Amino acid sequence: MDECVEPGRITVDYSHLFPGVVVRADRIADEFDVVFSDGVRTEAGILHDDDGSAALDVVGYATAAGTMLPGRIWPIISIEDVGSEVNIALGPYLR
Repeated sequence: MDECVEPGRITVDYSHLFPGVVVRADRIADEFDVVFSDGVRTEAGILHDDDGSAALDVVGYATAAGTMLPGRIWPIISIEDVGSEVNIALGPYLR
């Protein structure tokens, strides 16, 4: 029997992602709902490479101000447990 797993939630303190940003996740998951500071939402998933590295694959979205941002793959440079949340630091986007 297949179980439906709820996506995790990532909270971003900005209206967009950028190299070096640290986002907060409620837990580590394969799929996430992403919520930006301007209230805009999108989806993201974790990609894993054979060498053990991981990246966050974020679906494109428009900010509340109307700026269109394309989908991007952001390498995960660190993951740190902080209380009941997880901080995920992102490096420069790969594409």
